[in-house]
Amino acid sequence: MPEFKLIDVAEIPYFYQERSCGMAPEDIGAAMGETFQAVWDFLLESGVETTGKALSVYYAYDPDEMTFRAGFSVDADDREKATDPIRYDTTPAGRVLHFRHTGPYSKLRDSYGQMMAYMEKEGLKIAAPAWEVYLNDPTKTPEDELLTDVFVSLA
Repeated sequence: MPEFKLIDVAEIPYFYQERSCGMAPEDIGAAMGETFQAVWDFLLESGVETTGKALSVYYAYDPDEMTFRAGFSVDADDREKATDPIRYDTTPAGRVLHFRHTGPYSKLRDSYGQMMAYMEKEGLKIAAPAWEVYLNDPTKTPEDELLTDVFVSLA
């Protein structure tokens, strides 16, 4: 079970593309992969360097469809280089609930379920956004060793 902690975070400037997909793990994986590739291609073409974080940001929950912003952290000075459909934003700074998920992305929903039980027990309320920072490369790391830091805004 993940360890849940309240922590303070700084904002992360990032370039992203927003997409929606079905909730099946294979649909999510395919849509995320395509979106990360589109943003990566934009970074290469525009000469913008990432500051090292691949992330997905979530602003709404729908049980039938997942809408997400997938992208890469960048220097805030590059914000003006974003061109549609690639956009610029920052994650919020402040107090959040954090946990680290170890293992396949398809099992993240289990960790989120444990998080929701923890939040209910502690009397915490979820707010938007929530975001995931991927700490290693799924093309080079065995699934059971994947690390994902999850940050959840609080109401």
